[in-house]
Amino acid sequence: MSSDETSPGKGAATRQRIVGCAVARFAQDGFRQTSVAQVARDAGVTSQAVHAHFGSKEALFHAAFEHDVEGLLGVFTARVAHGPIAGSPGSPLALIPALLGELESHPLARRILQGHEADRTRELLDLPAIARTREQLTQLVAGAQQGGAVRDDLTPEALAGALETLTLALLLGAVQVGMIGDDQRRLAILAILLQGIQPPAGRA
Repeated sequence: MSSDETSPGKGAATRQRIVGCAVARFAQDGFRQTSVAQVARDAGVTSQAVHAHFGSKEALFHAAFEHDVEGLLGVFTARVAHGPIAGSPGSPLALIPALLGELESHPLARRILQGHEADRTRELLDLPAIARTREQLTQLVAGAQQGGAVRDDLTPEALAGALETLTLALLLGAVQVGMIGDDQRRLAILAILLQGIQPPAGRA
């Protein structure tokens, strides 16, 4: 790498540029058909520079996947914070459509969720971004429980895990087989979600 690329600021900018190009290239061509040389060319750096930052094609893929999923999870956390956890009836209904729309801006996450990299889908749950989101959700749920907006007969960890699991399952179903379609089904999903997290009758 050049001296500019090894300086802290330039190095971080170069790494981000490589990651962005890797997201686009892996999303378009898949892991097996993508080479480090292609990503390097897209990013305007040498293959040696890519290896210096990431060490291997596998590590580059994981960095790209993590980056793309983290952006999608940011939308999820914000929607949940201002929707079901805040007691707003409108946002839960819009949660899955909002995430589906956001997938257009996160092509590698979309590719994985669509099952085009079948051996990679399970890796989604092991991403550090998922663990961080789970921690954020747990904190949000705990605060909502203290404020009486969310049932407190289940632990924050349990409720956060349930929200994460249900959302991922719905997202996978919607992306792969179009499970979520008409308004009646969406309204039913909304009713079930709200019923599941609201305080039991008489304790609101």
